[in-house]
Amino acid sequence: MKARMQFGMTPISGKAGELVFCYNRRTGGMYAREYKYPTLTENHHKMGGVARNLFAVKPADDFKYDCRTYAYLYANSRKNRGVKIWTWSNCYLHLMYALAKAQPEIDLSTLTREEIYAQDLPCISIKRAVEAGLLEQVDNYNRLDSQI
Repeated sequence: MKARMQFGMTPISGKAGELVFCYNRRTGGMYAREYKYPTLTENHHKMGGVARNLFAVKPADDFKYDCRTYAYLYANSRKNRGVKIWTWSNCYLHLMYALAKAQPEIDLSTLTREEIYAQDLPCISIKRAVEAGLLEQVDNYNRLDSQI
């Protein structure tokens, strides 16, 4: 449900009673939802393990900067097909899951930096990922060539 504040009140985020308020600075929108604690399943633990392993690769700062730049360029392009990439970590996870979808033999829960370089995977840089079709093409993507 969309929420609106009275004139002069600043937007809030967080829990208040039975509601959770969320505010997005980029869009200026705020919404409220009922607080529900999710029932944890095996899939939650599996996805958590995959994310833990992917961030254990520890991407280089230059690669993170390229992910931030790609996210900015992607957000400002008119052709983002409903996929929202706001941060470098969104970009990184989107890239890695696209890699796993394109090459099913790759197991994200055990992937290491050494395997990425040994197999010369297209996730080494944003430029190679765009050229391989893992990420959508944006303007000036060829500048984003820092390695993971």
